Amino acid sequence: MVAYCFFCQCLLYILNKVFFSVKNVALVFSIEALAMAVFEIPTGSFSDIFGRKKVIMLYSILVLVALSFLSVGENIFMFVGYAIFNGLAMALSSGNDQALIYDSLKEEGKEQYYKKVIGTMYALWPLGASIGSIIGGYLAHISLKTPIVYSFIPISIAFVLSFFLKEPNCHKTEENNLFKHIGSSVKVIIKSKQLLILMVGGLILMSLGESMHLLKPLFFEFKEIPLIYFGYFNALIFGLASLGFYISHSVSEKFGNKKTLIFSLLLALLFTIVATFTHKYVAAFFLAFSSIFFGIRNTVIDYLFNKNIPSSYRATINSINSFVSKIGIAIMVPFIGYFADLYNINVALMVVVGIMFVVPILFLFIKDEK
Repeated sequence: MVAYCFFCQCLLYILNKVFFSVKNVALVFSIEALAMAVFEIPTGSFSDIFGRKKVIMLYSILVLVALSFLSVGENIFMFVGYAIFNGLAMALSSGNDQALIYDSLKEEGKEQYYKKVIGTMYALWPLGASIGSIIGGYLAHISLKTPIVYSFIPISIAFVLSFFLKEPNCHKTEENNLFKHIGSSVKVIIKSKQLLILMVGGLILMSLGESMHLLKPLFFEFKEIPLIYFGYFNALIFGLASLGFYISHSVSEKFGNKKTLIFSLLLALLFTIVATFTHKYVAAFFLAFSSIFFGIRNTVIDYLFNKNIPSSYRATINSINSFVSKIGIAIMVPFIGYFADLYNINVALMVVVGIMFVVPILFLFIKDEK
């Protein structure tokens, strides 16, 4: 994350400088998203069949290749090369990290600490993004491509460190055919009531919640928040989400996973409703504070989801879940945007929250597992 944020803030400027066309810039990002979608599920099966460690090593190699295209890119073909290799790398990492952590803990009989470990990892994401963005901003003053060149350093370090990872032995699968393994993974999901409920609930939360997250600048504008303060409220949102990830283990251990999941979701929806009925900074603060419950609930969902997946299918099923969520977001963002144009973003948010109340009702039917 530190490496990516070295150049993430200036990537758009680099592409626009080369292409002089927002349409071509959008094309590069679309190709990257398409590559992620196409390779999402097969790469999960690759992890289950060939191993978590190999996937992490391959991920670092692909990112280095993508950076190579980006660092010398002067035409659309080079940037398309970056988009394809970076999209493939992102698809490889999706589901694999969670599978490696859960299986490593399971091998040691410590899977009950998964929420604590994964919550800490998720909490570090905003920190890495912040550090990378700050350093990248200074490097961009030298030249727009300087942050890209310096990104080779942390990725290379990550590649070297991956050699020291221990491959967990409990996930081995007897299937060597990717597509057969994907089919078997789908059957595992269909046969598990717990996985189905968590996947459907997660789909609703991600497709609607993340869509509104992407459109939150429009909400700030509607509530008459000056543009200069957008960054501060975004930082508050990420900071509180990070705190939620970090404390999720302690909270859920005290109150139970099912209660924590349902009440954190209800509180998040309540805070968001209050935000729609209040004005200016009060509305922005209520919307921001709902993000702490996002961190709490997502860590619990992640734990319960992985707890119910056989190790030999873990990465593939995580990838299927991620793929379904991304499709949901891609479908819902235009619809919510259209609804906001018909009425306004505040009304759109009210409708989204109303629909999301279905999820805590749905989660009443999950088993409470420790």
